[in-house]
Parts: sequence; C-alpha cells; structure tokens
Amino acid sequence: MAVLIFLLLLAASVPLLRLLFQRRVAGKRQLRGPRSVDEIASWSIRGTAQAVQLRGWDMANPLLLYVHGGPGLPAMPFGHVFQSAWEQHFTVVHWDQRNAGKTLSANGVDTDLILDDFAADGVELVHQLRQRFPDRPVGLVGHSWGTAVAIRMLKAAPELFSGYLSIGQVSDFLAAERYGYETVLGEARRCGHTRIVASLMQFPTYPAGGSLTRASLSAVRAAEVKLGFGYHRRQSVMFKLLWLAFISPDYRWRDLLTLANSQAQSASLDIALAELPRFIAGASGMTINCPLLMVGGAVDLFTPTPAARALFDSLDASNKRFFEVEKLGHFGPLEDVSLFNHIVVSEFLPAIVAYVDSRALPGH
Repeated sequence: MAVLIFLLLLAASVPLLRLLFQRRVAGKRQLRGPRSVDEIASWSIRGTAQAVQLRGWDMANPLLLYVHGGPGLPAMPFGHVFQSAWEQHFTVVHWDQRNAGKTLSANGVDTDLILDDFAADGVELVHQLRQRFPDRPVGLVGHSWGTAVAIRMLKAAPELFSGYLSIGQVSDFLAAERYGYETVLGEARRCGHTRIVASLMQFPTYPAGGSLTRASLSAVRAAEVKLGFGYHRRQSVMFKLLWLAFISPDYRWRDLLTLANSQAQSASLDIALAELPRFIAGASGMTINCPLLMVGGAVDLFTPTPAARALFDSLDASNKRFFEVEKLGHFGPLEDVSLFNHIVVSEFLPAIVAYVDSRALPGH
C-alpha cells in the first residue's frame, strides 16, 4: 500500500513539476514591446493544418525560417535553449513539418510523402510569411534532413530567399553513410567496444547491396551516438531532447507524445531511406543566388563534413563560406549556443543585409 501511495503521489507531482519548469523557461524568454511577436498558430499550408511559431522582438526585423531535421524531429520544443539572441535580430519562424510535433498531433501519420512535398509546403509557408511581413528578407536555416528540404526550396523558388545557413548538410547520402560506417566501426574496434563491433558487422556492406534498411540505419546511428559522433559531448542525447521538450512552454502533453510515436518514426525513416539516396543527383552543381553559409561538425557522422564539403564545393554561389567546427557533432546550436549565436548574428545577418542592399542597387 505504501508503494502504491508513493507511486500515485509521484505521478501527481509530474504535471506540477512540469508546470514549474515551464513557467521558469517562459519567464526567461518573455518578449516585450509594441512590435514584438510571440505566437503559435495552425496555418493551412497546401490544404493541411501545420503548426507555425513566430518569435521576435521587432516584427520589422528579417525573418529566419528554421527547417528542422529528422525527418519527424521538430525544433520548436528545443528553440528555447538556443534562439534567444536570434530573436533580437530576427523574427524566428519554426514550422512543424508533416509527421512531426504539433502538425502530427493535428493530422496523424501520413505515409504517402516525398521530399518534394515537404519543400512545396515550405515554399507555400514562405509565400504566406511574405504576405504578412511584406518586404522582409527571409533567411533560410536548414538542419540535417531540413537541409535537403531547404535545398529543394531554394531550387523551386530562389527569389524568395536572402540567405541560406546550412547545419549538417545532407549530401551524397550513400557515400556519407559508408564513410560514417567505416569511421565508427574503426573507433569501436580501437576502443574495444565488442558489442558495437558485433552490431555493425551484421551489415558489412552497408549501405550497399540492399543493406540500407531501418535496422541497419538504426544500428549505425546508435553506434555513432554512443561513441560521440552524434552529440559530441553527450551520449544520452535523446534523453536531453525529451527533457528540453518536457520543460518547453510551447508544447502540450499531446504534442510531447508525438516524439515517441513509433508509427510516425517508422514512416519518417521510410521517407528518408527512399528520398535521401536520390538527393545528390539534383543538388550537386546547383546555383544558389543568395549568400550561403555551411557549418559542419568535425565529428559529425550523421552528415559527415567531408561529404558536405564536397557538395559545398560543387555549388555555384558567388558568396559562400564553409565553417568546419572542431568538437562539434550533428546537433548544431543545441551543442554550442554561443558559437551559433555568433554565426547567426555576426556572420549570417550581415550577409543577408549586404545581399538585400545589393539587390536594391540600379540594375538589379
């Protein structure tokens, strides 16, 4: 009986604990002023209700659209960790894509999707943003899977964007996966992690020869996380993400449950496995008219920096820079807030401003 009472009290205390943490986070990120914006709403995007968040100190600032990764892993519930400085200079836009977060909560799982569906949604979202915020430049940020979506958006509607910041760029997926596999297997052997070695050796030709499956990809990613090639300084990255979402004021309980939706996770994996191997054919050699900044973690094996740099070198862009960051894995601003504050505010923003100014000159 005592154990039952304890468990009941523990269960009852969780909502209260969450509310306390949420209020603490909300108090730290209050936006004040007549031109500030802080809202989450459901927008009809190509006929589907999709969740969009706007946050910033001054609606006269440029827009910064963050295209999250996964597919299926929203960034909205984690933004409170890394974007406070961005909000002083941009109106930051988060968008929960189909099969992710609040959009998943509203619509359920959609298994009949391709990469171009996500890109078309993103382009339509930007058109709606430009209607609400006329004449505001739009900076596009892509992370991981979101970089594949962002590249397709840039290709479909280059005139909409004034800058592209890529974090963990998807590139030649099959070559990148082989590089990641060989690297993490070598590290597992060096460190004597026999269980990891045995797990990886189930797929010796990965990702060739029909070995690219949910099981093989999951085994490789688990090994990469365990050995510091995902989130470089934290093996329990999923626990960290769940905790950050738990304390986020922006997510309801039903939204939190989407992070553990196995049906959506399976659908997202299937989409990635079908689409990412084909991505490089349409991306290599592409022209990008706006400024391009690409950030690669030196220890990122989810989207290895050598493969990302090869794509970067192929892109035709008059203003492009590559930042390779030592001791950075795949999770970008969640791993190093101050670094990305510098990149977004001191590197990306001036590039956007210079691009917009140049377009205003006669002859453009």
